[in-house]
Amino acid sequence: MRMKAPQRVLAIVGGAFLLGTVQAMVFGPVTLGPANLTGGTDAPVGDPDRIPVEPPPPIDGDNAAVDLDPDSARQAMMDDLQNTISTPTATFSPAPDALLDAPVPEGSLTLREAKKLWDEGVYFIDARHEHEFEAGHIQYAAFLESQLFDTDIARANAVMDSIPLDGTIVLYCVGGECDASKNTAAMLEQFGYTDLRIMGAGYEHWVAAGFEISTGSDGGTP
Repeated sequence: MRMKAPQRVLAIVGGAFLLGTVQAMVFGPVTLGPANLTGGTDAPVGDPDRIPVEPPPPIDGDNAAVDLDPDSARQAMMDDLQNTISTPTATFSPAPDALLDAPVPEGSLTLREAKKLWDEGVYFIDARHEHEFEAGHIQYAAFLESQLFDTDIARANAVMDSIPLDGTIVLYCVGGECDASKNTAAMLEQFGYTDLRIMGAGYEHWVAAGFEISTGSDGGTP
């Protein structure tokens, strides 16, 4: 028996509905459109077994990300690096009182007294041997050992010409009962110098205290 047209349409629609229901029961739901496109992984974006990856939450406050141009980013990196550099700070340990105030021969200067005069700019004379002077001496001290008055008076005169007769002069050698300072002081006294003082501490004590020194043949002037 032939079906009429309306009956045929209903039959086709009913069959399609029945077929879709069976497919859904057997194969699961069919997703159409963009959901079947693949993303960054092999699993389809619409795959129900795929674990969605949430974007990281924005950082609030001072830690918020800031878009920088290359020059600004480079400068920021250099600033951070500079902030991490620890520069050791040099420290100066003052000389102990036991050294500064160590006993000296009567009438001579302690190391503390001599350094105070040096700070005030008085004249210093190194009365040791010349090779000792060149190896190291108190900064601005002039070399004048007593033998120069006999062997090289012109050189001795050059030193005396740089010091006025009423100038305060501190003479030193190796310290203690060393006669070198006393011998040079005696020669200077003959030439009219009146304010002559002997440093009872020696050059090595000056070095041990960390005070200023120089090397070479030129002592300079205060």
